[in-house]
Amino acid sequence: MQPVRDESRLFAFGLAFLWAAAVLPLLLSLFSGNALSGIPLVSVVLWFLLLRLARWRSPAARADVLLTRGKATEALSLATRALAIKGFGGWNGVRRLVWLNRRTSALLALGRCDEALASALEAMAHGADPETIGNCALALLRLNRYEEAASAARLVLSLTRERSVVGNSVLAAVMLGRRQPAEAEALALAGLEDVRTLLPFVRTDHYVLCLAVLSRALRLQGKTDLDASRRAARHRADLRKAAARTPNLRAMALLEEADAVSALPEQRPRALGLISAALAADLSYTYWYVAQPGTFKTLRQEEVVASIVEAAGQQFAQWQTSAPSNESVAAGLQQARLHARPKPPMRSSQLALTTQIATLAGTAALLMIWVWRFFLFGF
Repeated sequence: MQPVRDESRLFAFGLAFLWAAAVLPLLLSLFSGNALSGIPLVSVVLWFLLLRLARWRSPAARADVLLTRGKATEALSLATRALAIKGFGGWNGVRRLVWLNRRTSALLALGRCDEALASALEAMAHGADPETIGNCALALLRLNRYEEAASAARLVLSLTRERSVVGNSVLAAVMLGRRQPAEAEALALAGLEDVRTLLPFVRTDHYVLCLAVLSRALRLQGKTDLDASRRAARHRADLRKAAARTPNLRAMALLEEADAVSALPEQRPRALGLISAALAADLSYTYWYVAQPGTFKTLRQEEVVASIVEAAGQQFAQWQTSAPSNESVAAGLQQARLHARPKPPMRSSQLALTTQIATLAGTAALLMIWVWRFFLFGF
């Protein structure tokens, strides 16, 4: 496989060279006192388009786009190739931590939760921040290790002054696993409040998890009044909208809808169809969800549901032997408590970021002078 190297220095030098070539017509135009038929504007536009193309084609941007589109296998391959580079061209420091987090997210999306936990622990050892610890909490939740997931989620919340969507969502899901839906509802509502505050910086998978947990918490409380029914329907509609573009997130919406209608005898065929669609979208999450306490109470005897529960039991038994031990997780969380940072440090290359700021500022200044010189005053 072709390695994915950190080429931020090459990007910075290439950007500076192209900027000099694009800005030269502006300077020649100013010194000569001639607008040159607008050619300087064309060169600046071309330089800006090349800058956007280079940023869009960067390995980091491609990995993020792949994850957003649900192409976790390709994102995992990209992250693995990036992390394999050592020495010259390797991703070091915080920039390596970003790739470790991307690998964890890809493994979670693929349902390889034991490997995701190992990746999350490696990332936490490299540098603990709320995102890294949140990924660990998600992996522990999917492994049904509720106590450890709750510890990681509480650590995330303590670092973010109780303002973390993933921290509240994971802790709410743990409450559901402990059959405490009222507490889960309160935590999920706190997560939604954070979503409204932090948009557009909230990750879609965290938002979808929050909505899914809230929907199940309302249902498990057995509230049948009109207001509760309307709220539940609204949350499921928001869930469908947020999860529409990504297959593994769409499975979460399908399962919530299936569980919501499964209690109605006339809706059972539809519920089974939704479960089958969720299986096709995300096998691992469907196993996890159907095996959770309180889900699909009226469908447990159906062959499809019974087979999923049996397969989920086999999967979790396998993960018990392959996932990192309780002692490893406890040690990782203890180190994170001692060294965790409330905010992640700057992830961009300092040289590349400085070059972009300088060239963009210089371009803006020269364009203002050029426009003022030839269009506003015409001399």
